[in-house]
Amino acid sequence: MHVFQLGCRGEDGEARPLMVQLASYTYKNLHMESLYKRRHALQKFKGVIVSYDMTKSDREECKRLVNDAKSMSEQDSSGNSCIGCEATQDRCGLQK
Repeated sequence: MHVFQLGCRGEDGEARPLMVQLASYTYKNLHMESLYKRRHALQKFKGVIVSYDMTKSDREECKRLVNDAKSMSEQDSSGNSCIGCEATQDRCGLQK
């Protein structure tokens, strides 16, 4: 596991974001799936935000997939909309 502080040090002492690189995707997925437990965390940890680190093209693709899924679910009366590969769906938060 590698931990990096991002951004420049501010004079006002505000918090800087951290990037955490885990050893494998398995550990990352386990961690991301257990984030729901944070609702019972101490108050000082309530302000912690955890998200995927995506490139600009990944974010654009994710946005496109979400929009496509929304338009497909509006057209599909059964409510089942599944597009893209599973890894992309997982990163974008799309459900099968």
